[in-house]
Amino acid sequence: MKNAIRSGRICVFASAVIFGFTPVLAAISYQNGNNGINMAFLRAAVPLPLLVWLSRHAAFPRKKQWQRGLMAGCLSFACTLMLYSSYEYISPGLATTLHFLYPLYVTAYESAKNLIFPGRRRLLSLSLGVAGAILCCCGADLHGSALGYLLALGSGICYALYIIQLDREANDPLPLYRLMLAISFSGLFLCGLLGLALGKLTFSLTATGWLCAAAVALLTAVLGCVLFQRGVRAMGPENAAIYSLLEPMTSIFFSAALLKDNFSPQKLIGCLLILISLFLVSNYGKKNDKEQR
Repeated sequence: MKNAIRSGRICVFASAVIFGFTPVLAAISYQNGNNGINMAFLRAAVPLPLLVWLSRHAAFPRKKQWQRGLMAGCLSFACTLMLYSSYEYISPGLATTLHFLYPLYVTAYESAKNLIFPGRRRLLSLSLGVAGAILCCCGADLHGSALGYLLALGSGICYALYIIQLDREANDPLPLYRLMLAISFSGLFLCGLLGLALGKLTFSLTATGWLCAAAVALLTAVLGCVLFQRGVRAMGPENAAIYSLLEPMTSIFFSAALLKDNFSPQKLIGCLLILISLFLVSNYGKKNDKEQR
């Protein structure tokens, strides 16, 4: 059991590093002819041949397993589309901050489902992690339309539902690459329809734009999502949601290193709070029984 939880932590950490790094590649792709909706579409389309090949020996899923996988994909790409779209109405920093409230939603759901109030250590860890994410992501620009705020909040809600759906799926699991295939099929349908309706689908990317877009698609869909799903199966949705708060911290480091973004004291404090949060939650299982007494 301990080895499984340790393995789950490593998987979620690794996925957070991947998800923190790929926005830097996406930003470079946007500078070379890409856009948010088209990036989401490519993220679903590019990995499909590889996922088909990787899942070729897996047992063919039952109907309900496919349905759960497709639902997880709809939630995942709904989150992506809402977050990308919110950038057009409010600042990306504010949008990302609102998105990273999703661990609160997951914790609230788990507490209501199990009729157990989170212990003090868990609440402290969650509070520090969310505060750290806010400091990491939130810029000075707090202006924007109500639609942008709703889209950013909605993206966090969709991602929380996606994590919960992954936990449900783990009770009767699809082989991981079959699950990623179902998720990509959902994204292909959703992003393709929206991209066609809004005229956002384009193939007029430079070579650099295509290279970065392909790297984002393969790293996230084939590697990042598989690692995150392994983490959810090993340590549960609530812990996985908190550990994934490492993502904004890694994104800041990669942005500073590769895009020369400003690394302010505010962001440094936010990173430290996230690290403290992860340290606390890593020992939560050892302290939980004591806290409940």
